[in-house]
Amino acid sequence: MESQDNKAITSVPIEAVLAGSKPPWRPVVAGWCALLLGPIAGALVAAASFRRMGEGRKAQQTITYTLIAVVAVMVPVLLVLPADAPIKKLIAIAIEGAGFSVFPSVLREDYVKWKAANPGAKPRNDYASMGWALLGLVLYLVILALILMWEVWRRVTTH
Repeated sequence: MESQDNKAITSVPIEAVLAGSKPPWRPVVAGWCALLLGPIAGALVAAASFRRMGEGRKAQQTITYTLIAVVAVMVPVLLVLPADAPIKKLIAIAIEGAGFSVFPSVLREDYVKWKAANPGAKPRNDYASMGWALLGLVLYLVILALILMWEVWRRVTTH
């Protein structure tokens, strides 16, 4: 009898166990985090919501695609455009605005499915996302610093 109980416990996928522990945030929370603290903050909150809904693969894809997009945009903006170019400010605003619209739209369909599957469940408190969002801000700043340090190193070694 004991071996059957252990089998039942270990046969549950980890995603189901993790998803059942805490509800996801409303989709707009990831958008606000991206708008206020940067795209990586929004990606981490969106990924955490995906994991809570049992969508581990989508969580990983969200983080991967966001990191690739941030680096692909920030390298030319920081290294190619002149420091005083007014277009830099427009690009920064566009990046923040894109996160505000992209992350909620990516999450919305899975969130609606989660709500339908859990009719009495309420989403997690919006402010509880601040840990992920602040971590995302720190990572965003680290990436920007690494890009800028690479440029400084490149200039020093070529002169």
